[in-house]
Amino acid sequence: MKRLFFPLLFLATSLFVSCEKSVEEPARQLLAKAKEHYSQNNYNNARLLIDSISVTYPKAYKTRREAEILRREVMLKEKHRDVEYFADMYEMLSERRDSLVTSFTFNKDGQYQDMGYYTVPSQAIALNPFNSFLRASVKENGDAYLTSYYRGAKIAHRTLKVSTEESYVTCDNPFSSRSYWYLGVYNERRDYRYGTDGGIMDFIASATTPIKVAISGDQGKYEYMLRSEDMAAIRSVIELSNLLKMVEEARNMRDEAQRSLDFLIKSQQRSQANQ
Repeated sequence: MKRLFFPLLFLATSLFVSCEKSVEEPARQLLAKAKEHYSQNNYNNARLLIDSISVTYPKAYKTRREAEILRREVMLKEKHRDVEYFADMYEMLSERRDSLVTSFTFNKDGQYQDMGYYTVPSQAIALNPFNSFLRASVKENGDAYLTSYYRGAKIAHRTLKVSTEESYVTCDNPFSSRSYWYLGVYNERRDYRYGTDGGIMDFIASATTPIKVAISGDQGKYEYMLRSEDMAAIRSVIELSNLLKMVEEARNMRDEAQRSLDFLIKSQQRSQANQ
């Protein structure tokens, strides 16, 4: 019996080594290709090859351990790249914003407002004390608004309609309403939020012909032609609104990428400490 034991043990060991070699060698070839892509900054291709090692050669334990180490390195590189990319995007967009806002007036009452807003100088209330007009504004976070100012006999207006000779859009859901007397003139103010304004601001911004404004309520209606400078102001506010939204999004993506990177770095540090 003893005579058979050692030959059988040798045969089993040889078969195990042969089997291990048959799975490790092709797995290591994939790992070598993954390392090559990693060195060339082709991180996506490197990750795909690492994934294929686990799927195709699940019993290549040695190579899989090395592949997981490489996977962590790939993820760190990707996150470093993401942080740099979004930081550069945020900086570029912030510079565009800083340049654009120089043509706006910034308003903020620190005692009552957490967030300021931008308006076009030509639409200042002081310059339009008796005009019925549409005034555009945008908050620092990019939320834009359209305010309908009406001066005259009370009509309690709610519905706002803007039209050209070819088409029109309407909105009858202002999110805030206020009426008051100013310099002996009755005023009605109705605020509409961009995005829920029935497409009015976009309609005005894209118009190439004169626009008629019609406001109506329970006690009457009133019509007037929208001034060209007000049309231009609305276009400018929409442009700034879109840019401010992009700045906010880039900042959020940069911060999220940085949090992910910090998490990976701490995880790697803990892993190295436990080895």
